[in-house]
Amino acid sequence: MPPTNTLDVVATDLAVWLDRTSSEIALAMAPQGVAPFAAPLSEEQKLEYYRDQLFNPDGTPNLHGRTAQMARMGPEMFTQVYKAVIKAYPSLRVPSPPEQASTPPPAPPPVGGPEV
Repeated sequence: MPPTNTLDVVATDLAVWLDRTSSEIALAMAPQGVAPFAAPLSEEQKLEYYRDQLFNPDGTPNLHGRTAQMARMGPEMFTQVYKAVIKAYPSLRVPSPPEQASTPPPAPPPVGGPEV
């Protein structure tokens, strides 16, 4: 339906201009599909960043960093990132528990018993 008065024409022109301009600005800020302000990092730099987020310098878990990353990424992506960091830095892997004796401990004596 064509505009019927001057205000309708102005409103239509303004709506078209806003739509076109916002699209042009978005495309200008994200050339070649890169998010605005995204830094071009190598895989090694990404792994170092996440290593520092997930672990303290002494190798202990960084609980604050892990909580923040879990909230930001969600459990599935967090698991992928954690596995990639452990693969790249195997010294951060949780050590296996020590070997247990092969014979189980003796069973405790029965408590109480039938009275004779």
